[in-house]
Amino acid sequence: MSSFSLWSQTSLGQSLFVEEKKALSNFLPALKGDIAVQYGYAGTSSMLDMSDIEHKIFLQATEHPDTQSFSPVHYGDLQPLYVDSGAVLPFASSSVDLCILAHMLDFADDPHHLLRESREILVSGGHLIILGFNPYSLWGGRKLFSRRQTPWNSHSFSVYKVRDWLSLLDFQVSSGMMLYYSPPIQRQRLRQRFLFMEHAGSRWWPMLASVYLLIAQKRDEGMTVIDFRENFRKNSFLNVAEPVAKNYSK
Repeated sequence: MSSFSLWSQTSLGQSLFVEEKKALSNFLPALKGDIAVQYGYAGTSSMLDMSDIEHKIFLQATEHPDTQSFSPVHYGDLQPLYVDSGAVLPFASSSVDLCILAHMLDFADDPHHLLRESREILVSGGHLIILGFNPYSLWGGRKLFSRRQTPWNSHSFSVYKVRDWLSLLDFQVSSGMMLYYSPPIQRQRLRQRFLFMEHAGSRWWPMLASVYLLIAQKRDEGMTVIDFRENFRKNSFLNVAEPVAKNYSK
């Protein structure tokens, strides 16, 4: 397993993935199609179980895809597929309706190439969801002291930079939000003392969250892009982050 996979199984890692899945549950049911792909590291959690798309594939990056050095993880009806880290995405052009990059840009050797690959496999109008660490946060500040440890050794691109990259590839960012404002503390009991920051942060310092979530749609010339903000306006979870979502829109 990668160091990020091992970290994701710690108390702090599991806490983060719970919040990420909770955020995705507000978006995934509205995204339709035939094939959904999540690209993540082997051993990390699936985020596709909230999706109604029939065919789901968990593309898991590992340095040893041909070995049996790790135990298979049960993902329900999700089909796991193991590939070399940094390999091209093994799908035909314009064949995937939804692609989730869960912190893959954070550790990619060539993030621009990964975005181009993601665009290549998406159908016209298909959606790309990106989860990444925000450098302007308490977690980003931790990099100053733990830059050699996972996940503090990630690239941590700003949401503005990622948006610019997506725009250059003719993606339209249709929605987004920030999440997880608590400090990076491994001990659960101590971490619970900072739960108030989840409510205060989303209201008073929304762009200082630990993680950003972006939803972008592959657009072709003359295509109309659906804005998801109106669909989720009444959702209590997203009402907190609605001002942030507005900032993400063009």
